[in-house]
Amino acid sequence: MKYILIVVMFLFVNPVFSDENIDAKKQPTNDIAAEDLVLRRATLIVRDIEKSLALYRDSIGMDLIYDQIIERKDKEIRLIFLKTTEDLVGVLGLVDYEYNNPNAEVKKKPIRKEGFTPQNTVLVFNTNDLESRWAKVTSMPGIEIIQEPTYTEYPSYDGSSVIKVSVSKFYDPDGNLVELNQILNAIH
Repeated sequence: MKYILIVVMFLFVNPVFSDENIDAKKQPTNDIAAEDLVLRRATLIVRDIEKSLALYRDSIGMDLIYDQIIERKDKEIRLIFLKTTEDLVGVLGLVDYEYNNPNAEVKKKPIRKEGFTPQNTVLVFNTNDLESRWAKVTSMPGIEIIQEPTYTEYPSYDGSSVIKVSVSKFYDPDGNLVELNQILNAIH
């Protein structure tokens, strides 16, 4: 009798938990081409890719997943991809269109640091260890601090509470705005 009960339970419970009943849309895939819309990568055009790589990999802590030199006509382009958690989405690209050409005209253009104004982008990173990462960031040459880590509150997504964040802001060596933040409570 005990075995019959187990078999009957298995017959009724198993279809509920089978793979066929799980919504395929909610399952992660590595087939980016099959997705309706994905923000896969943002790529920064940089003057000195080694400085940028040192900042984003060594100080902020991203992982290097792609590093190639691409030959195009009479110049070399170096393209780097870095990730935080996923290989195919949320990737940061760094590209130097005049790699190995330190005297290129494009590298002589002034760095614009116009703050939080239209046509500027802000890269926002969250970490659970802002203190040690901030120390690494501030020791990098070419970094300009906009704001030391500062306690800030934002309305939560559902409006029922606040999101508590330690927010820091700086310009990277190419004048890109970057926030390195630590969320201090659960987000609702």
